[in-house]
Amino acid sequence: MNIFPMTRVCFTILALISLCPLSAEENGVWKYALGKDLHSKPDKFWEKEFQQGTTICFTGTSISSDSKIQHHAPPTELLVNGNKKGVRWFPLISFSSPKIGEMIFSSPTQRRELIRHLEKFLDQYPIYKGIHLDFEGMPPSAGPHYKDFLVQLHPKIQQKKRILSLALFPQENFIPELAQFHSFVYRQNLADEVVLMAYDYHSPKTKPGPVTDYTWMQKNMNLLLKTYRSDQVWLGIPLYGYFWEKDKDSPRVLTYYKDGKFALDNGKEKQGIYLIRTKTGEGSLILDTSLWSEYAKNLKLRGLAFWRLGF
Repeated sequence: MNIFPMTRVCFTILALISLCPLSAEENGVWKYALGKDLHSKPDKFWEKEFQQGTTICFTGTSISSDSKIQHHAPPTELLVNGNKKGVRWFPLISFSSPKIGEMIFSSPTQRRELIRHLEKFLDQYPIYKGIHLDFEGMPPSAGPHYKDFLVQLHPKIQQKKRILSLALFPQENFIPELAQFHSFVYRQNLADEVVLMAYDYHSPKTKPGPVTDYTWMQKNMNLLLKTYRSDQVWLGIPLYGYFWEKDKDSPRVLTYYKDGKFALDNGKEKQGIYLIRTKTGEGSLILDTSLWSEYAKNLKLRGLAFWRLGF
């Protein structure tokens, strides 16, 4: 019996466990999750995520063309159990489409109406610590309207003793049509907390390359910290990557749990990111976040934010 393949498998599993980026952080930890997973995954899955200092931000809440909030609430028992363990719950709110967002932002009346609906939403769900706005895909011309909207919204949220958080794209060396809409939010402190989405440095919209980069992240963090205090900022890290196969137009998505062994076996580690090169293509996947965690700790950031649970 050849024990070496089995030994290698065991070593790989132990290596992945030791590198697990979702291990408890000394600071807080922000974990994105799919709203549907809050309904479909068993309680045991969530129980291990329920730790003091954890924020769970879940998808599934959208804004329709009439500025109303469409929301599918997680199971009440799950919310209550998490709350008892010190979990902060944040619904991730986005527009049903970028076009709808652009239309609403262009109208002062609809912006005010949206603020009114967001206030009602928070009154309806007192168990939520706040709201997380993830508005993407709108043109730069909508940026000033977004800023004006936040100037009006933020005091309303604070009056309710709740938290307004924002997802922000990097501004340095990032896809301009995505970055520019958020550029106005970099110039004025308009929220209680923000997540710097330090991912998709390379993506299906770019040439092949690493999904994130440590030096690139630092440049963008330095820019963000010119406006926001360090204790307002979460450092967003991807639990996914991409692999560009030769002769194929679009890359396939790699995930930590599904493709971690593939990355360990075929990648070369650089600052926690495994840069993968094989005969069939190239890609990357971040497996070790210890350097990034230390960086966040040294800067006294809120902590690391992971997109997403289930990857």
